[in-house]
Amino acid sequence: MNEIVTVFSAEFMRRLRSRIYVGATLAGAFFIALIIEAPIIFGHLADTSTDGIVLAGPAPLRARAATLLQRRKAFRVTSQLDALPKPVTAAFLDRHGKAAAAIAISEQHRRLHLDVYARDLAAFDEVDFRSLVPLNIELATGIQARALMPALRIDRTVRGIDHKFVDTRSAAFAHAVASGLIFVLYVAIIFTSQSIMASVAEEKTSRIAEILIATISPVNLLTGKVLAAALLAIIQIAVWVATAALLFSSAIGSIFEGSSSGLAAADAAQASRLDLVDPRILIAFTFFFILGYLQYATVFAAAASLVSRVEDLASVSTPVMLPVIGALFAALYALSAPETPLSITLSFVPFVGPFVMFARYAVENVPAWELGLAVAVNTLTVAAAFVGAGKVYQVGMLLYGKPPSFKQIVATLRA
Repeated sequence: MNEIVTVFSAEFMRRLRSRIYVGATLAGAFFIALIIEAPIIFGHLADTSTDGIVLAGPAPLRARAATLLQRRKAFRVTSQLDALPKPVTAAFLDRHGKAAAAIAISEQHRRLHLDVYARDLAAFDEVDFRSLVPLNIELATGIQARALMPALRIDRTVRGIDHKFVDTRSAAFAHAVASGLIFVLYVAIIFTSQSIMASVAEEKTSRIAEILIATISPVNLLTGKVLAAALLAIIQIAVWVATAALLFSSAIGSIFEGSSSGLAAADAAQASRLDLVDPRILIAFTFFFILGYLQYATVFAAAASLVSRVEDLASVSTPVMLPVIGALFAALYALSAPETPLSITLSFVPFVGPFVMFARYAVENVPAWELGLAVAVNTLTVAAAFVGAGKVYQVGMLLYGKPPSFKQIVATLRA
């Protein structure tokens, strides 16, 4: 036990003070902030946008169209004119709020007709003008658009069966948070496990491993290194999650306010509240991250001990990385179909279970026995991984030259 503590402390402090670790942590926080704030930043920096238009046409028709467009936030009307010049030029759009297009609205054969003059044709290829449908129906039938609006909305009440969430918004928000945390779990395991591989390979190629193994049990050495890396990964993830939490609320509120979904300001504020995140999801994420990380980190470290040169790491890391990629896709599937037999089965599969069970727990009420069984299976997998990886690590760190064959590795595990 004292050997594990000694290795853990030395490895933890060495890597914590490493410029690479500090730089990666800060860089990760920066990119998370950039991703969250990008829609707002680009929205402010853009000179033109597809929601800025110049609207022209007969005054009564134009006024009703502008009201519908701006009420649904489909477009931002920068100017209203009786008629458009011929031809419509970019300079004309620049003079009218740097609009992205000019739209001439008219009535033809008791139907609404639009002539759109756009800077970017591709940007307006799939533009949705459904907000003008009431006006189009008014022209065809003579029924006022104001009277049609209530008939175009369908009142609905959505109730969950398992009462995991109070409404559809909290459910959608939980799915989004779970997706983000699964991706963080994947990235953290990949990058941190790769760093363990590099550390093990460096110690072996520099012959430091021979000195360490002569004084410390290989299994204790591996355990201390993996536990130190796990704690460092948790600290790194905590910094990233804290950065996202500080910026997410204001950013998502701004996005909802500027969207064309028609959400009221109160709805947007409610959608951006961080208290929609169940703290138990974060606790479950931390717990399943530790279980998943310990499984993969030990295997990555054992694989790295088999190479004699740092340049050969790619040859052994690729096969070990494939289960992580498979686990990511399995978790994304479980988010959308948490109650299917496949998702339930994958919850108990070693190396995949931490991803899938967390995904299921985040979006549905998982029975207590399933959660307990998944924890037990993955805990036993961690213990087995330490034992098996320790044996391979013990042999691999003292083996130079040609890597051992698959049969030799199996024989080592059986010993």
